[in-house]
Amino acid sequence: MKNFLIALGAAGTILFASCGGHSRFPGYDEAENGTYFKLLKKGDGTVTVDTGGAVFVKIKFMTAKDSVFLDINERTHAVSYPMRVDKSSFKGDFLDMFTRLHVGDSATFFISLDSLKAHYKDEFKFEPRYDTMKYLGFAVKIDSIYPRTKVQELRSKAEAEQKVQQEMMAKQQAVMQPIQEKAKALEPMLKKKDATLLKPYLAANKITAKPDENGVYYQEILAGTGPGITQGNVVSVRYVGKYLDGTMFDTNTLIDGQEPMTFQMGDGRLIPGFTNAVAKMKKGGKSTFILPSKMGYNDSLTRVFDVEVIDVKEGGPIQQQGPGQRGN
Repeated sequence: MKNFLIALGAAGTILFASCGGHSRFPGYDEAENGTYFKLLKKGDGTVTVDTGGAVFVKIKFMTAKDSVFLDINERTHAVSYPMRVDKSSFKGDFLDMFTRLHVGDSATFFISLDSLKAHYKDEFKFEPRYDTMKYLGFAVKIDSIYPRTKVQELRSKAEAEQKVQQEMMAKQQAVMQPIQEKAKALEPMLKKKDATLLKPYLAANKITAKPDENGVYYQEILAGTGPGITQGNVVSVRYVGKYLDGTMFDTNTLIDGQEPMTFQMGDGRLIPGFTNAVAKMKKGGKSTFILPSKMGYNDSLTRVFDVEVIDVKEGGPIQQQGPGQRGN
């Protein structure tokens, strides 16, 4: 399954209207839309979600024997999974059932997997032993509901923020392009001279640090505060990347309002020398790293990074490309 649903549909206002009679699933009732359901707990909510609104849920997928085989919240690392409410795709859609639940309600229901696959072609794909089930079970708890007006407000805010980011990226590209072109043009000459530039650079910049076992020079300029940076931490930094002759090839310090580069320690996206050196820092600290080619881009060029750690947070997703990126 690629992505669990982003959209939900609107339907009736009655919680669950049973058709009565024998149920295909013992202990379950059959709704008038053909869905088999069981209300496990009645919450204290008084309203249902409206079309264009959103719900935040805990949701799991089950087999016909009530055995959970996929926990969406666990898979997505979401305490409460957000789902927007749009029009239901077919009669008996699980989205129809969602719109009958209130905040605090817990329920389980079963829906034809063939019908779901027919209407959500890229969503309900499972490993072979589950992919041929006749019915797919849902175990759901409604944590909260956002009305349409709240969703529209959040969407407008997100669109405005995205526009600002796009404008910042365009501005950054305009500023950085000539800098990067100049640096690229100098690379052939610098590769020939690289070995002879290190000693003069150390002396001119008063670098007293000794290289570690990987040939990396780590010079602390300003000590940071707080706990050390560890694997999994999300770190935000400002930096300037230079060659040994002082030519700058990359930075995120030239444009007012530009966000720091944010990355997660240990994700393998950045060059090893950069993340290894950042791991020695703390929030508020400033350092200079001199990275030999093998700890950088393996391009026969020594790189120098002046780095300031702006923030350190626990956990979180990787969200931003940046200098030090493998392949840059």
